[in-house]
Amino acid sequence: MQHPKGTLIERCKQLRLGAPSFNTRNLGPDHEPRFESEVLIQGEVYGRGEAGTKRDAERRASEEALEALEALAARTGAAASHRAQDQGGAGDEPFTGPWPIFPEVLAASLTVAGSRVNPTLMGETAILEVQALALQLYKGTLEALGEVMEIEEEVGR
Repeated sequence: MQHPKGTLIERCKQLRLGAPSFNTRNLGPDHEPRFESEVLIQGEVYGRGEAGTKRDAERRASEEALEALEALAARTGAAASHRAQDQGGAGDEPFTGPWPIFPEVLAASLTVAGSRVNPTLMGETAILEVQALALQLYKGTLEALGEVMEIEEEVGR
């Protein structure tokens, strides 16, 4: 079974949140160490853990952070589903497009993508990498915010 820290790192990657960071410190004396660990995701504390070893403190903090992420995903998913149903969408079917255009969100996605792509890439390869990552970020953001809805097209126009 994988350590919860590895599971948390994978989950953050899936959710496009970036890698979590761990602040771990020793609170006890040398003969009786006591470690406290915090998990930060995008600068916010998502979990805390305390134990006699650094590994166990990080494990407990990771478990708490995973629970917080799952609760957040459940709330966000439920809210998006309710919005889709209120707007006549299916709610449980994945959205396939057309994607609405929100210029500010698109610009931010391109900016983030440009900063995350390997700086050694050049030319067409770099452009394709930025485009692919920007598209992934844009779609993920709209899905997470519940801002996608299917528009029924009028037939015969």
